[in-house]
Amino acid sequence: MYIKSQLIPWDIYDPEPENCSFVAYFGKVLQTVDQALPNQGLTFYVTMVDIKELPSYGDNVFVLILGDEFYRIPEYINQVGGVFKCYGTHQIREQINLYRPLLRLSYFKFLVLGQSVKNMGYRLIKKIKHRLRKLRFLLIGKAHIAPIYDIPPGYFNSRNLPVKPIQNRTCDIFFDGSIVQHIYPVWSLRYWSKTPKAYSREQMVSSLKQFKANHPQFQVDLAVSVGYVGSNHAAHSTYSDDMMNAKICLAPRGTTLETYRLLEAMRYGCVTIVESLPDRWFYNGAPIIQIGSWQNLEPVLTRLLNDPELLQTLHQQTLDWWETKCSEKAVGRYITEQINALRLRV
Repeated sequence: MYIKSQLIPWDIYDPEPENCSFVAYFGKVLQTVDQALPNQGLTFYVTMVDIKELPSYGDNVFVLILGDEFYRIPEYINQVGGVFKCYGTHQIREQINLYRPLLRLSYFKFLVLGQSVKNMGYRLIKKIKHRLRKLRFLLIGKAHIAPIYDIPPGYFNSRNLPVKPIQNRTCDIFFDGSIVQHIYPVWSLRYWSKTPKAYSREQMVSSLKQFKANHPQFQVDLAVSVGYVGSNHAAHSTYSDDMMNAKICLAPRGTTLETYRLLEAMRYGCVTIVESLPDRWFYNGAPIIQIGSWQNLEPVLTRLLNDPELLQTLHQQTLDWWETKCSEKAVGRYITEQINALRLRV
């Protein structure tokens, strides 16, 4: 692991090293790669946001970037064999949704636009360099440009539990998490302007409370924690057990449209509801309900909870999708296939 410019040796068969629980998922991913490509002399660096440098370079070096939510292109893209990146390098889906329909303006769209411009500022120079390198490669064929592959963000606060049949789950709707990333003082501009995450989640909580008031026959498990740190360091067993006992899990956006909670819910076979999802190979066609706005939540919940057969179908489809597209073994196989394809191309 290469974290904050420090190289940390990591035994991937101990997937939860001290103070690095976020790589539990990727430990199992790399176990699959290791077993499929034994004794190949490959070097893998796992990092959160280090995009400027690595301890070593070469065609046998591959990088997993897990936490860059600014969609940036790493500066060492022409010095490694390949990059596997959570959150990708573009935010096309958000931009498309922002302007569709163009004239239906809202404060939320204004917030997303502001965040998009901020992200563009972070990655603009690197994007230009990347385009120039590609152009140079096309013209003279000397500039090596490593491909960047999308991979899912995995899970964070998730125990390995036996899957509970959906008909035996007593909680109908579940959300346990934070509303805001950081707590700002009331005099701060950030307190009043909000972020897309805070605005979206406040809307989700409001809609869920309204549903609960209108439909007291359904069991709603809503727990709001203080800040991201509070939500992700909640009791490990309680969070996992509560989610496994839920039929439907709400997975609102974080800083980006993708969250750990989405993958955690899929892993447990919850019927999962989100606002929207980016265009990624592991999401396209997935049995995840995208509602566009949390204001549309009540009719969707009503239909689902009044149709046990539909819930059961989506539950099984979600487990199947997890197993074939998003599980540790599935992503490990995907990484292996891309590396083999690259070597064949060479």
